[in-house]
Amino acid sequence: MNDVVESLIYEVNNMQQNFENVKSQQQDHDFYQTVKPYTEHIDSLLNEIKLHREFIIEVPYMNSKKFELLIANIEQLSVECHFKRTSRKLFIEKLKSVQYDLQNILDGITKEGTYG
Repeated sequence: MNDVVESLIYEVNNMQQNFENVKSQQQDHDFYQTVKPYTEHIDSLLNEIKLHREFIIEVPYMNSKKFELLIANIEQLSVECHFKRTSRKLFIEKLKSVQYDLQNILDGITKEGTYG
């Protein structure tokens, strides 16, 4: 499970980079060439992490509702990062929340040492 969480952290950082590139170039990415394949990749990672839901909601500061919100936010970020019309403020706030939660999950499962 560590690998999946680390992959999601990596991908969320990529989303931030994609967003910054789109904003600076003022050019949306092509939906069928870029956005759709990328969101399918993210969905596959999210499906993997959902398999560990029961363990993850036992991590400190995590619960069922927060886990569902995390999944929804990652799904939204994976699309929003490709479009110049996305609000920078909302994107960054959502991104920081996701980064915090993923790091918290990683720290929690690493500390437990019983899962991986």
